[in-house]
Amino acid sequence: MGVGWAVFRNYVGHAKEIHGDITDYPRFFLMPPTALIEADENGNNVIALGVAEEHIDHEVELVIRLGDELEPVEMCVGNDTTNRTRQTHAKHNGWPWLEGKGFAGSGVLGTWTAWDPRPVEIGMSVNGEVRQQASTELMVHSVESILSHLKGWYDLSPGDLVWTGTPKGVGPMHEGDVVEAWMKNSEGETVSLLNAKCVV
Repeated sequence: MGVGWAVFRNYVGHAKEIHGDITDYPRFFLMPPTALIEADENGNNVIALGVAEEHIDHEVELVIRLGDELEPVEMCVGNDTTNRTRQTHAKHNGWPWLEGKGFAGSGVLGTWTAWDPRPVEIGMSVNGEVRQQASTELMVHSVESILSHLKGWYDLSPGDLVWTGTPKGVGPMHEGDVVEAWMKNSEGETVSLLNAKCVV
């Protein structure tokens, strides 16, 4: 598996809830291969919290896998697990975010389906309570814009994953929580699933 290229603040609602601004073009942070964890064919996976006593948030996202031509070939729903305690500390000190965003197992993936350029709905619940739900039409920077900037600045590889940002509603997860995420296509059909239990 390649690396993860993750867009930040790509939904206005999420930018507001974390008191961040919207950037004029897509900006990225990296998720190393060790951060990315695949689900089984039924969408079962594990969310590794790392440090349970710290503030760990869920962030549901549309994730895209690049093919040999560096174009989208597959997509899935994912959970960008965020150690908000570490990320906030890093921001305040001008440090890199790796401890908060790229720790082992932080990029939790659901089941893959063929790439479809039409808008999809992504959503997430924790212990049965819906926390996030939005259409990718709300993204500030489109998939086309994201890929254009990535190709203009960086050297991509087949198999790389592109995380496209999270909508509003992020919130904490705790040991033992059951997290479910889904992606629905324009016909309302569920095309990607993630079912995961939070562990330390």
